[in-house]
Amino acid sequence: MSPASLDEGLRAAFAKAEAREPIHRAAAGFVPMESRAVFMAWVALLEELRECVFELSDPRVTAVKSGWWAEELDGVARGAARHPLTRALVRSGGPWGGVGGAVLAVASDDAPAADLEGAITVLRPLAEALVRVEAHLFGAEANIGAPARSLAVHWLRLRLERGLEASDRGRVPLMLFARHGLRRDQLVGTEADALRRDWAMQLHDALPATPPQGWAYPRLIGLHADRRALRCAAEGRGASRGITTGFFEVWQAWRCARNAALRVHPPANHAT
Repeated sequence: MSPASLDEGLRAAFAKAEAREPIHRAAAGFVPMESRAVFMAWVALLEELRECVFELSDPRVTAVKSGWWAEELDGVARGAARHPLTRALVRSGGPWGGVGGAVLAVASDDAPAADLEGAITVLRPLAEALVRVEAHLFGAEANIGAPARSLAVHWLRLRLERGLEASDRGRVPLMLFARHGLRRDQLVGTEADALRRDWAMQLHDALPATPPQGWAYPRLIGLHADRRALRCAAEGRGASRGITTGFFEVWQAWRCARNAALRVHPPANHAT
């Protein structure tokens, strides 16, 4: 694949991630030019894996696609890559071993959890595997516990937004159905409004209240977006969009960049 086609594939994949989380457009502008391709590829890869593991409606398609991604990520661990995103990341190295297996494990487990901690625990193997790579790429602190928890909550937030009609019922825990006296098949109805707000507040409160120091830039951007979206959901309102929101996102991206680890690990064989 030529550099030109690789760039085109990377731009297209990043645009897809940006459509889901518009703050990524502002965030990319604060990444040094020499690091921007890695940032864009990483953000887009997380989007692809999230969609593959959590959002495909047919379990058979999920199994096939997660198997393909697991094989691809195992290849990155060996220094090989076929996809435009992994080709943009493979030269930077990193602890990719085990990421593919974690993708398969989480993709095959959509059993309902009892409570918030149970829902996070199911997602932790994949979250921790990805955060280890992220810390390597962006020069973040080695402690992965809190960032991995934040990434797991991020996935649960997105399941709340778009996964309520899926077979996993957005991974909403059983405890909430019992508390509100509802069945799982009632999750999308108006009778479940209070339940959904309750779950959004639990997820919001599971995140750090202030931006932590030493986290990778993508994780701080995700934390900001998650706290804002979950606060709106807990209050029963949608997230606002518009010019004012766009300026606010630029300001927030700048704040995250100021507090973040932004160094990208240099490729093992890069040329100056």
